[in-house]
Amino acid sequence: MKPIINMALRLTLICAIAALALANVAEVTRGPIAASEARAQREAVEAVLPSFARLAIDTLKVETGDPVLYFSGVDDSGPTGTAFKSTSGLGYSGDIEIILGVNPEGVISGVRILRHAETPGLGANYADPAMLDQFYKDRLISDNWKLTKDGGEVDAVTGATITGRAIADAIETGVQSYLDNKGSIKAVPAPIVAPATKEGSTP
Repeated sequence: MKPIINMALRLTLICAIAALALANVAEVTRGPIAASEARAQREAVEAVLPSFARLAIDTLKVETGDPVLYFSGVDDSGPTGTAFKSTSGLGYSGDIEIILGVNPEGVISGVRILRHAETPGLGANYADPAMLDQFYKDRLISDNWKLTKDGGEVDAVTGATITGRAIADAIETGVQSYLDNKGSIKAVPAPIVAPATKEGSTP
């Protein structure tokens, strides 16, 4: 009986040490992962928006789900476009998250994929910016965002119909949300704050 108890105690100790080590690794990597994701998101925003001088971020609360972020490019003449994320659960291997930009005339100015798990060589081909621009850029947001084989106006990569359908679904969902929230998007950049100066010094 005693050997069994000793073995159980050893296993418990090993499991506790392993759990602690994993927790420490997760804590160490959490910051860099978050920074990497934020950098990728910023790069995607810049890629899908028309050129801008400053960026405005509006966080809008919705009835269900997490708040929605809208990134608006702004220059001296006003907003140049708005970018936002959207997700579809229709992907071949799970959710597909995209970010798309819309200019003030209601035209898609760009689309980029932020997250996917599609098959390499097929659905994953949509991660290529040139491929995305070929199918989605410069289209009116009022277009029928179904695939042509589903009665819509969007073509799909041969052999990757499911992925194409998921991206079109994400665009359609995102555009509808954007239209619903458009009146609440202020597109006002945060003011530039001068660096703090020491008491008694001249700014």
